Amino acid sequence: MIRNGRFYVAPQQTDENFKQLFARLAAAGAGRPSDNQGFADGSWTPESLADAICAIDGNREGVELRSVQVWFQDNENGISDINLRWLARIFGCGDPEATSAWQTELKAAKERLAFQRRQKRKSRTNGAAVSPDVLVPPAPAQTLSDTALGDLEDTVWISARSKRKTLAERCEQLLSGATSLNLLIAYWIVFSGLGLMNYVLGTLSVTYSPQEGLDKQVGFIWAPTLTILPLVALPAFIFFISNLNTYWRRVGRSKCISDRAVSINSKSNAAWNARVNDFSFSFWAIVLFSFLFVFGFQWAGIYLPAYLSGDANGVQIDRYLVALERPDIISIPQAMILSAVGYIYTASYIAIFMLGLLFSLIITLDYEDICTTSDLESVEIDRSQLRREGQKIVWAVFRVVVVALWLAMLVKLQITYLQTDSKDFVTWIRTDAAIVLGASVPPNGWLENSSISHFTTFMMMVVTVTIFVVCVMKMNGIFTRLALYDNDYPFARDKPAITSMFLVIVLLSVNLVLVGRLNGFSLVLAASAVASVYVLAGPKLRTF
Repeated sequence: MIRNGRFYVAPQQTDENFKQLFARLAAAGAGRPSDNQGFADGSWTPESLADAICAIDGNREGVELRSVQVWFQDNENGISDINLRWLARIFGCGDPEATSAWQTELKAAKERLAFQRRQKRKSRTNGAAVSPDVLVPPAPAQTLSDTALGDLEDTVWISARSKRKTLAERCEQLLSGATSLNLLIAYWIVFSGLGLMNYVLGTLSVTYSPQEGLDKQVGFIWAPTLTILPLVALPAFIFFISNLNTYWRRVGRSKCISDRAVSINSKSNAAWNARVNDFSFSFWAIVLFSFLFVFGFQWAGIYLPAYLSGDANGVQIDRYLVALERPDIISIPQAMILSAVGYIYTASYIAIFMLGLLFSLIITLDYEDICTTSDLESVEIDRSQLRREGQKIVWAVFRVVVVALWLAMLVKLQITYLQTDSKDFVTWIRTDAAIVLGASVPPNGWLENSSISHFTTFMMMVVTVTIFVVCVMKMNGIFTRLALYDNDYPFARDKPAITSMFLVIVLLSVNLVLVGRLNGFSLVLAASAVASVYVLAGPKLRTF
């Protein structure tokens, strides 16, 4: 039968559940354009059906492809009432009367599926044998990643095959659980090694004369990037991102999934691994960028030519290039080795910085996918629990973002100090504060040198702030969707806490941009530190 130029199949009022009814209609091509002989031009695929639903007039939000893929799969997942109405429009070929009939038919089929699901759960509770189709293994023709994406919220993937871990999985393991503590210990060992090397070579505290009458300190212990950063900021960053990763994988994620999913442990969470592997390109890009650009370009492209030519060529003199000015303290071959080790160390923590932010984004997107592919109208979905887990993600990402901005701040402070004519780091900060407070001291001047790290720290700030903004926007969208079914906890209730977070982030970002460029930046720096600690210690943050 043809209706509105499409192949129409009338409701037959069978006793099929939603999965059976949908499979039959999708195979028949119900609602697809008809050919010259009155037949459908083919069967529905997840992609073609998703495109058709998105093209319906009045459907502003469209439909997630993952949701449509769930309908095609042989599992126990249902369909939300919103998507059921759009599907009825498709099967009804846009005819109001036929659409109404199909909406009634699909609603009844959905209820039959829910009833059968409850009966199976009762059977499992009473110790009865479980039907093999309750646990749905990955289809052989699909990759684990594709299947996991299609049924992210309900299906348990337990892969029996052993395989080598991908780079993405190794990075996830590195920044979660006990392995993160091993990472911290490794960084402290390298930090101690660098300190010992600088002690032996005599560069723990060393000065040079960029201009007459000025002995500028560029020693190891005077560099915040080699003292405060590895001893305080980097451990805090690893600790926070490890907490978030570990909690989400082992606890938070399972709480967001319907209780009809079989429990899985932290070592067999293949669905989470599939999600992480979806970002394989990003992991490789971060690792290659860190070691090819941060180490390769800056050391081989800037420091090595300076060592070979004996001229800094306008590059900042630091603890590595001081060999050009003070060969009596450290020779150029020694400085080459020391700088190579130092820049490998720098490249590694820049990689950790970007990987931590990437995991914050992955967890946010994973949470969004679980919420958008769940049947939120189902009584089996604990919407209050979904909200709580979303809040925990926001608080955790905020902590990661704040420490990430402090990492960028410490780098910016170091390179800006090297550009000034202050004799040491402490004097530079003290002089800036004294000027604002009315003391009659000469202001800080500038030396004629430059550093590519000014651009690097700016990009670190932009990426970090963007991650937090995306997180908050995603959570706001999910909470708005949850509020359609009950208005128990709108995201607006968290507005004061979110506002405090944004104010801290804005304060840190402004301070990072203004470091050394505005008298009084040191006072803004102190205010940023106090505000960061105050909000991080807030009562809502202690709950996670």
